[in-house]
Amino acid sequence: MREKRSINIFIAVFLAASLINVAFPFYLTVITSLKTNSEIARSFFALPAAPNLDNFRTVIGKGNYFSSLFNSVFVTVTGLALMSLLLPMAAYPIARNMKKSRFYRFLFYFMVAGIFIPFQVRMMPMVKLMNFLGLMNPVGLVLLYLAGSTCEGIFLYVGYFGSIPTDLEEAAYIDGATTRQIFFKIVKPLLRPMTATILIKNGLWMWNDYLMPSLVLTKPEYYTLQLFQYIFKGENMTDYSLVFASFLLGMLPVMVLYVFMQKRIIGGMMSGAVKG
Repeated sequence: MREKRSINIFIAVFLAASLINVAFPFYLTVITSLKTNSEIARSFFALPAAPNLDNFRTVIGKGNYFSSLFNSVFVTVTGLALMSLLLPMAAYPIARNMKKSRFYRFLFYFMVAGIFIPFQVRMMPMVKLMNFLGLMNPVGLVLLYLAGSTCEGIFLYVGYFGSIPTDLEEAAYIDGATTRQIFFKIVKPLLRPMTATILIKNGLWMWNDYLMPSLVLTKPEYYTLQLFQYIFKGENMTDYSLVFASFLLGMLPVMVLYVFMQKRIIGGMMSGAVKG
């Protein structure tokens, strides 16, 4: 009984610490976005004397805020659409042929090896290639995100394909179905849990990423929301009230999406975490 009580206390303390770890930065973001710079200078952690919504009006009033929002939405939505279409198509022949084909076995292990290559190693060749191809824009950024998700995505899909029996596919072949019909009508619907997991993971990465856009998007009209925040940082000073206001505005679409899609997101991640 005493041991069980100790475990419960430990769990409660751990959950409380986790809650503080998540809630405190969010609290700072909200209160700082509602302050003036003089209030921030007086006390960074105190509540604002009165909510100051002028910060949000100033951020939204910037000429390139909506273009940055559009670029973030375009990059995220287009990248996820291509991932959901191309990654399962690439993983399917590998999963079904790697046991009997050296080529597909080599291709699978080649993809697995790509997971362990650090981004810093690929960074300079990647930028030079995009510059050479004239793709230093949101379209090039989408292609880079697609390439960056390929190795891990194929690895996860191949593992998930192992849990799907081939009996349905063999029966469909006997009935005269083509490989394309089998994939899109039988196999792809069974991949929804893993697809949800991959899209959630990569969607958060693309929406919140700063490093890759900062390397590829060289013009202000191409900026995503993560780069847009840095226009409030000057050489000699930073307007923290506007930085935090723009940061909060960038968080809101993801938070609203999570509120409405919470059951689907959690269900997809839990189902995708276990094969079968």
